[in-house]
Order: sequence, then structure tokens, then C-alpha cells
Amino acid sequence: MFGKNEIVGKKYFKDNDGKFLVTSMFYTIQGEGPYAGKPAFFIRLAKCNLACSFCDTYFDSGQWMSLEDIDEKMDEMLSLYFEGNPPAWVDQRRMVLVLTGGEPTLQNINELLEYFSDFRYTQIESNGILFPKLPDTTTFVVSPKCVEKKGEAIKYIEPSDDVKERADCLKFVITADENSLYHTIPDWAFDWRDQYRGEIYVSPMNMYNREPKAAKLLKGNGETTLEERSLIDEVISFWEPGLLDLKANEANHAYAADYAMKHGLRVNLQMHLYLGKA
Repeated sequence: MFGKNEIVGKKYFKDNDGKFLVTSMFYTIQGEGPYAGKPAFFIRLAKCNLACSFCDTYFDSGQWMSLEDIDEKMDEMLSLYFEGNPPAWVDQRRMVLVLTGGEPTLQNINELLEYFSDFRYTQIESNGILFPKLPDTTTFVVSPKCVEKKGEAIKYIEPSDDVKERADCLKFVITADENSLYHTIPDWAFDWRDQYRGEIYVSPMNMYNREPKAAKLLKGNGETTLEERSLIDEVISFWEPGLLDLKANEANHAYAADYAMKHGLRVNLQMHLYLGKA
């Protein structure tokens, strides 16, 4: 969280014994991207190959789970939300399954997506550094990030041609701070749009006065459970008093709107934060 995570590569998962390192799992509303507003079940996979200074998500530890473990826990959490009686559309998985991180492409997500192919929609969210094998039906959201040095962005990491060709959309975080590399999006993104006629989303960077209250749980409790990480850590509300720097966020939101209007892009707000959902 906030750029303090361990940076790892695919080698970290070499001896995973067919299991996945899962930070959290939760049922929510998809807050951003092409499925924004739809009910969604999230599987947050642990670890990342970057440590972005503005990242507000915890993913640095997790529980090793088999596909069957994940399936069982998913049913358990949905049953809990629906008080033991999920409606037919939930049992039929007519919602979005989202794999996120961290960086989900560090793990064998194709195997996971094929196992859960009965979901009506599947999506992964990736920084685009790695080119994953994916089912054709999975929506590939690429959110490029920058290399950082001492917390300062110094260069955007341009995805490979393979990633660009497979990407369904690009999503960028932007800020009103003119001194930040995140003030604009790179020229190659516009070239991608011209070539593939894809959608580009821009999200205002959220600025915090302090770490979310859930961070205290993670720091003060040593090892946390999957349930704690899923049901407590994941809930970051825009309405929590004093959490966000409202003046900086107002500037970033207004800037994102103007930038989208000037460049023909799509504004992307983290809807789940405003709804108080994970």
C-alpha cells in the first residue's frame, strides 16, 4: 500500500504447486472500466512487479488456494451476502468476475479464468508489463504505470506490441500536478487508439491525508486473515471524514474531466469508493 510493497517477478510463483496466492475476495459493484456499475466478484491476487507511490491497495500477502478452494470461498461469501439464499442469477454467475492485484499476470490466470468460464463476463486489470495467455472472451484492461525513483515517476512503461494488440482498453491515472508525469498520457496511447479504435479511460488520482483506517489493522495485527483483508481492508470510502485531501481531489477530478473533453477520452471514477463498497 502506497508504494511500500515487495516487488516480485513471475519467478516468485514458480513452485506454486498449482495454487494461487490470493490477497482478498469480495462481492461488490465494479467501480471502473468497461463494466462499471455491474455487480462483480473480485479476486485480488497477491504481489506486484511495481511499487507505485500513489497506490491505495493492499496486496502484499495472501493465502495459497487451489481452484477448488477459491470456488468454495466464493460460494461462501456470496451466500453470506445474500443471507444464505443467493438468487438464481447469482448461482448462474450472471455477473462480472474480475481478476486484479497487485499484478494478476504474475500468476497462471488463464487456468483460473478457464475454471470460472461459466461467468457471463470475465475481466483482468493489469499494468501491461507482461503478456498473459487469456481466453478470447476475457476483457483485458491495461492500466500502464511509470517507473519510479524515490517516489517520483520518471518514465512510462510502454506495453509490448502483443499486449497492445490484445488490450480491450487502456486506463490511465492522471493528476492536476503539472510537475508529475501522470499529468498527461503518453503519445503511444493515442497511436494505439487510432490503430485499434479502442477506448481510453482517465481516472483522477485520489490523494490521501492519511492511510485508510484498514491500514492500521494490517500493521497492528501481524498476519491477517483472508476474511479480514476482504471485508475490512478492501472498503475505502470517499466519505470517511479526513481520509482524503478534498482540495487536491477536487482539482484532480476537474482536471480529468477537462483532459477527457479536450482529447476525446472517457472519464473513469472509482464508483465503489463513492458507494462505500469494496
